[in-house]
Amino acid sequence: MMEQSEFGVQDRLQKMLSNIPVAIFPHCNFVSTAEEFEKLHKTPDARVTMENFYHIMRKKTGILMEADKPFGGAWNYDKQNRLPPDKKLIAPPQPAFPPDEITQEVIAMVERYFGDHPGTTENWNYAVTRKDALVAAKNFFDNRLNEFGPHQDAMLHGQPFLNHSILSPYVNTCLLHPVELCVEAEHCYKTGKAQLTSVEGFVRQLIGWREFMWRAYWRMMPDFKKKNHLNANEKLPEFFWSGDTKMRCLKDSIDTVLEHGYAHHIVRLMLLGNFALIAGLNPRETNDWFHAMFIDGYDWVMIPNVIGMSLHADGGYVGTKPYAASANYINKMSNYCKGCHYDPKKAIGDDACPFNSLYWDFLMRNEQEFANNHRMFTVVRGLSSKTKEWKTDIKSRAEHLRKNGWK
Repeated sequence: MMEQSEFGVQDRLQKMLSNIPVAIFPHCNFVSTAEEFEKLHKTPDARVTMENFYHIMRKKTGILMEADKPFGGAWNYDKQNRLPPDKKLIAPPQPAFPPDEITQEVIAMVERYFGDHPGTTENWNYAVTRKDALVAAKNFFDNRLNEFGPHQDAMLHGQPFLNHSILSPYVNTCLLHPVELCVEAEHCYKTGKAQLTSVEGFVRQLIGWREFMWRAYWRMMPDFKKKNHLNANEKLPEFFWSGDTKMRCLKDSIDTVLEHGYAHHIVRLMLLGNFALIAGLNPRETNDWFHAMFIDGYDWVMIPNVIGMSLHADGGYVGTKPYAASANYINKMSNYCKGCHYDPKKAIGDDACPFNSLYWDFLMRNEQEFANNHRMFTVVRGLSSKTKEWKTDIKSRAEHLRKNGWK
């Protein structure tokens, strides 16, 4: 049988088979090996950067490579792919996949047994066969890949998909293979259909981040799921299940998740994950929410991305810094702050954006933890210029938010 993607499943299957000999073959939808990943660790406790691992995957697959050199002379064009939204940012329509007979039967079953759960079965729009998944992939390559890169970090109210591929559900359920997608993306670059910055960014997500997270998950389980390095123990707010909040960015994001079981990677990291991080939400609870709410939410996907990357609960194995940000980042990379109940420029007061108050409270709570972090040093040092009165007001505002359901 094929090795299983989630920790513990393989052992349970083998126990069910009792004394029958079992041959285990590598998982079909990953290109790396555990040995390749382990060799990068100079000591058992060392960490490995995704970038170094990504270079190895590029060389192994030959994707965007000319001999042993990367196309364009650079491995990574991420710095060119961080443009905020502008008037030219257009979101092409996604392909539609009306539910077939089997899907309709499953929808009926879900409504019958789980009708009171969060989310909706209305307006189903995902592919459920390889044939339709290939149609979805072709639509992306033809209509959105070229524009994907520059604005992949942008967020717009009421436009959850923008130029993102929405192919992760099909890759994670083995309807599509990551390498076949990378090969097609490379072809788009070679034939002039897509710019290199967009193609490289797409490839990096598939054979860079996806492979890295898979290997990090298996290396650190089962303890990974229990990590809480920053001792964050606040309960998940009720609005995470309903979208009932005055924070426009979070309301839009959660409404999107409730409707589509989806949000693109920056919404996950810099809105939902960022809020959970700076608010001090419990990592296990937050991870369980992501696992329950997202259509691509496998155990191996969410634990390293949520507990590791988003919440820094692993102490910095997945990411060298916590992805904590104030409303300034959200205001720059989205149009959410316009028309919001809260003021993105305020950190204190009833109309102050909670992201600001919680961001500074987070830094004060973890000042000693990040004092020697080379990527956090400048930010943490900025606390020294703040007055005692200002710090007291920030703490009071953060405490007020906690007591009032983060509203």
